[in-house]
Amino acid sequence: MMQRSPKMSAPNRVASVANMVTLSLISHTNAGKTTLARTLLRRDVGDVQDAPHVTLFNESHTLIETADETLRLWDTPGFGDSTRLLKRLQREKNPVMWFLSQAWDRFTDRPLWCSQQALKNVRDDADVVLYLVNAGEPPEVAGYIPAEMEILSWVGKPVLVLLNQTGPPHSPTIEQAEVELWKEHFRPYEFVKGVLSLDAFARCWVQEDRFMEALEQLMDPGKKSAFETLRMAWHQRNVQTFEGAMKLLAEQLTAAVLDAADVRDETLMERVGIRRGEINREYNEARQKLAVQMAERAEHATNALIRLHDLEGLASRTEGRFSAEQFHSPEKVSESVWGILGSFAGGAMGGLIADLKSGGMTFGGGALIGGIGAGLGAYALIRSYNLVRGGDDRLHWSCEHFREQTRLALLCYLAVAHFGRGRGSWQESEQPQHWRAVVDGVLEKHSADLDQAWTSGVRKKAMPDVVFRSVSTVVMKCGRAVLDELYPSA
Repeated sequence: MMQRSPKMSAPNRVASVANMVTLSLISHTNAGKTTLARTLLRRDVGDVQDAPHVTLFNESHTLIETADETLRLWDTPGFGDSTRLLKRLQREKNPVMWFLSQAWDRFTDRPLWCSQQALKNVRDDADVVLYLVNAGEPPEVAGYIPAEMEILSWVGKPVLVLLNQTGPPHSPTIEQAEVELWKEHFRPYEFVKGVLSLDAFARCWVQEDRFMEALEQLMDPGKKSAFETLRMAWHQRNVQTFEGAMKLLAEQLTAAVLDAADVRDETLMERVGIRRGEINREYNEARQKLAVQMAERAEHATNALIRLHDLEGLASRTEGRFSAEQFHSPEKVSESVWGILGSFAGGAMGGLIADLKSGGMTFGGGALIGGIGAGLGAYALIRSYNLVRGGDDRLHWSCEHFREQTRLALLCYLAVAHFGRGRGSWQESEQPQHWRAVVDGVLEKHSADLDQAWTSGVRKKAMPDVVFRSVSTVVMKCGRAVLDELYPSA
């Protein structure tokens, strides 16, 4: 079945009631509703301040629309003094109708004014209520919840609880434990149909898809067909963004495979260390040249990812410097154990020369040559700089170094994909430790594919388009596998 592509908002288009699905975002004041709205909408709306009652009126925004269907999000004023409000309502025979008929003065009693606006929106417009809580505090500390739940129970709309301000992304086990804690807290309220983690600062598109799937279960039968179309459009857009991101990484990493530096051929005596100082300088310059180019590509790719995810701001050369620094010192990139050649007797020299000419790693039963006589030979120097001679006899990044660049690229993607627009302009931040463990595990499982992609460009001198296809295939596999590990329930 052909899916219709999602469209940008068309202000003058009017959808039928059956094709209009409406979500009302409501919470206690200052829980981050507008921040989450910005993240979901992928554009700046409203006013964000660390103060109560910043949003005073109900504000409608189009989340996504197709040719005939529209998904609308209402950002409402936060509940104010919930306990005082509940006591007033409990005195009335028809509390909701009485409350909404009052003309509260927004200047003299702002908490009640804001609560009135929010409740009116929920009653009149919501198909599903999104109730946002500050998960930065434990459930028992949020003393306003019982009063607000009783007020919402009178409206009779299904409620989906969203956990905001959860902090940096956690491992699946920790995230699920937090969700279960809040589920238990909301269990007494039958109209609460689910609890999900959806942090405005650190959510991923996979979590957005899980959020849309949860909403689909809560739709009135008359809205299910329209919402299914909207959900698929949302998913399609996210997948297109993911595929675009993987293409950007593949372009970056293909360039890393093909990147090379020219150095002069060494004589045999130079190879065994007679002119080690000069050779060391030449290889060091080659490494610096490749490192600078790698840093520039990392910066360019990061900025392209930022734009692709509808974020603002630019990555500074910090990411590039991080790349260069991480790979600058040989000991910071793991190498195979160095083999020691004890003498040049017999046929050993013939094997050494053949190995040096091929730029391979096969001499000495698979070990790398680490020491030749009393000094470090040119071949060992190349390896210590994480460089190898390719089939074109130029210096390339080694296969091990290519894996490290792939690791960095995937971690960079995760950082951008989890950066909610509600945080403001892009900024680098410390990556969760479990991301690194997941990426390392995935790269280990796909090491053969990575080695093959590297070999196609460095050893076999394949055409750039062939190398790109090989790199693209393994990058897509790794990207999907990483998300599968991080979000196993999605």
